[in-house]
Amino acid sequence: MAEEYTYRDSHKALDKGEVYDGNYERIPWRRFLWSREQKILLSILEKYFEGRDTHLLDFACGTGRITGLLEDRVKTSTAVDVSPSMLAVARTKLKRTEIIEADITTDNVLKGRKFNLITAFRFFVNAEPSLRSQAMTTLAGLLSEDGLLVFNNHHNLGSPWIKVANWRHRQKDPDGIFNVMGIKQMNELVEAVGLEIKELYPIGFFHPPKIPVSYFFNIAVDAVAGRFQCLKRLSESPIAVCTRRRSHTISGQPKGGT
Repeated sequence: MAEEYTYRDSHKALDKGEVYDGNYERIPWRRFLWSREQKILLSILEKYFEGRDTHLLDFACGTGRITGLLEDRVKTSTAVDVSPSMLAVARTKLKRTEIIEADITTDNVLKGRKFNLITAFRFFVNAEPSLRSQAMTTLAGLLSEDGLLVFNNHHNLGSPWIKVANWRHRQKDPDGIFNVMGIKQMNELVEAVGLEIKELYPIGFFHPPKIPVSYFFNIAVDAVAGRFQCLKRLSESPIAVCTRRRSHTISGQPKGGT
């Protein structure tokens, strides 16, 4: 009987860190997504944390991509991951970040601490549903009352390209793993722990399979499509900015969708 898949163990291979980090140099789509993510993260920092002391927790930090962008722009920086090989790469990049190798969904190493900026990239859509819930519950408990949780969904089922990729995978390998998550599931995930999506930043509207598309064309498409609220759910890798749930509905909060 095959062992049940768990995302906790998927990044523990000895060479995983170097391979993963190299993908952002080798794969044009990854480079494009990262270029957009950097601009959005910096705009979020400027919009919500200007003049404030920012205490960052980068959950499932991997090789330190997100942490490295932000560590010199925040007062304190903490990065956590379960993968030794990923953290080995992160340690070569990060200069003033507290790096912790732990599974904080089961090991309460951050007990008593609060962070007003928590990031979690390329984690939730990859994790199995039970781990998604455990992780979101843990992060909500570490978020300060006025803090923001920022996470992405790089396989948004609302994207037509992800719909096609998902369908092709199911046809070729029905028992294999190709995780997807829609905007509705993102909302449900955060609402279950008392949070809500305040803003949704769309990334990646045009990604036809196996067809090379220029970086500048993708930038132009994102610039145009991203202006329309109704199109946000069609992006492949949206970034959600979450706060503690208020008693009233926040204007522009995405609801429903796939």
